[in-house]
Amino acid sequence: MATVSKVEEITAILRTEILRGQYRPGERLPSERDLSARFETNRGAIREVVKKLEQLGIIAVAPGGVRVLPLEEATLEVLGYLLELGEVHRPELIGQMLDVLGAMTSLSIRSAMAKATDNEIEDITKIVDALIAAHDKDDSAVHEVWIQLSEKLISIHRNLILRLVANGLRAQFIGQVQTEIEPEKIRNPGSQHLTELLHAIQDHNGEAAASAVIRHFQTMKRELLALTAAQTLSQPELSQNRSADYA
Repeated sequence: MATVSKVEEITAILRTEILRGQYRPGERLPSERDLSARFETNRGAIREVVKKLEQLGIIAVAPGGVRVLPLEEATLEVLGYLLELGEVHRPELIGQMLDVLGAMTSLSIRSAMAKATDNEIEDITKIVDALIAAHDKDDSAVHEVWIQLSEKLISIHRNLILRLVANGLRAQFIGQVQTEIEPEKIRNPGSQHLTELLHAIQDHNGEAAASAVIRHFQTMKRELLALTAAQTLSQPELSQNRSADYA
């Protein structure tokens, strides 16, 4: 039986080939026999690889063989691998994730404020104050306070699904963006919307707070997209093979 590292190595190769379009949606992967020969391993190891790829939602085992699925049917875990590829669709993915994070944070703060006690409102206010204060510091400090705010909101409304999805997006998004974008070039959006958020929370106005969060993330999206687009244009070698696939 192949070692775990061998299975992971083969999984990574096939996953990358699928995500980069070497195998198109609906196309069959090579047979177990052919894959075993290619990677010089046994068919049991190939079956383990197929299970891992199936769990990602990028292939399906069906009569007649293993077929590649459209990217839209994949699981959230695929986001991290897509970002790692560093292709031209990265700015669009970042923008889309910021849209989702903004919408989720907006929902979270609206839900929390509908249930929050006066003491909990005071706690939220202090965290937003800290967020505004951290605004002129490095980007990691801002992220830390956003995480504190997210955790506080979730502890109030206790929406488990929202927590799990937020955890997944945060894990996939923040690390990749900090890795790929030079930290000294990141500029946090203006604090105007955060100040609006603070005032809305002090007024116990959940709708106004949710709206301020959306506007803040929209500003963040515009700035990050402009930055990533500029960095992409400055790179001498760009792959155009998959740009149309993520339109």
